[in-house]
Amino acid sequence: MPTYRSLTCVLFVVLGFALIASSQSQNQSVPAEALEKVRNGNALFDKENYAAAQKEYEAAIALDWNWYEPHYELGQTYSRIQRQDDAHNEYETALKLEPNCWICYEGLGNLADDAGDHEAAIQNYQKAVNLAPDQARLQYNLGIAYLRMKKVDEGIAALKGAEKLKPNYASPYFLLGNFYYEQKKYYLASDQFLQATKIEKSGPRFDQAKKLNDVQIVIDEKLKGDSIGCHLAYCLARSGSMLPEQYLKRYPGAETYTETLAEEESVLGTFATIMAESGETMHAPPDLARLVIIKKAGYLVPFILVSSKERFLKEGEEFEKQNPGRLEEFRTWAAKSKISLDPIRPRCEVRWMGESW
Repeated sequence: MPTYRSLTCVLFVVLGFALIASSQSQNQSVPAEALEKVRNGNALFDKENYAAAQKEYEAAIALDWNWYEPHYELGQTYSRIQRQDDAHNEYETALKLEPNCWICYEGLGNLADDAGDHEAAIQNYQKAVNLAPDQARLQYNLGIAYLRMKKVDEGIAALKGAEKLKPNYASPYFLLGNFYYEQKKYYLASDQFLQATKIEKSGPRFDQAKKLNDVQIVIDEKLKGDSIGCHLAYCLARSGSMLPEQYLKRYPGAETYTETLAEEESVLGTFATIMAESGETMHAPPDLARLVIIKKAGYLVPFILVSSKERFLKEGEEFEKQNPGRLEEFRTWAAKSKISLDPIRPRCEVRWMGESW
């Protein structure tokens, strides 16, 4: 399992003024000076001046120890400066003073997850979710912890829950996209990357997702003049067949692109049609032009099976059972027609999701 936080870092979030306003409404007795100290601490924390922020929070605690807010903020600060035990103690203190502090449970969950105790992380994140079920970030954190424990179904459910709660939250889309990509479930990954890049339109995550999700056609640099078009036509046929709306229409529920016998027949059949309809303008070399003759004679599938040898072995055995003598018939016809049985070798390739076809 990869370290997903390297892809989409889960940062502690300072709620700042919103929390202070909430504290004021819950506890009107908080000294004004303590409120000011927390405000100052939050401003310093946001500027990453953690030493100065720590002093402000400690001063607020000295003014009103029973107010949970500065304990929580001090826990955040300790976490940032790698004083994890002190951070844990401050979160626990804040929870004793305010049992409904869901962000305190989140802080404990983050500490546990970073320490590798994913089970404890899940327990704390779940407590936070129970208190704040509308917070997408909690579902996201929960999803990461589940995936780290290889509880895939639970992790996916949590991440999709985050997407549902906050559709414009890019992180769960990026994470799910990368998770599906690593599992080679390319169509599922593509859908997640597409949504993610609509939300977050720049940055390292965007660049990585875009690079994986964009289909590229690469032509052999040594090709010259009129021959380029024919080879390009092959890759257009291949890439067109790979498009999610096309492929999933033929294979509903498919999670990834698979080069089956039926898929190869579809791609080469489309390619042969393009060459036939283009006529002399295509300037197809003999190696590729023979596909037009083979398809017209009704031998496209036998050609694929014979030329690919072991590539579609099981499907070839099934074809022979259903069409006894058909392959030998094709070989005889090919010999008589002087048709090569070598595989075609288009000088271009389609690149998608880090693979080439």
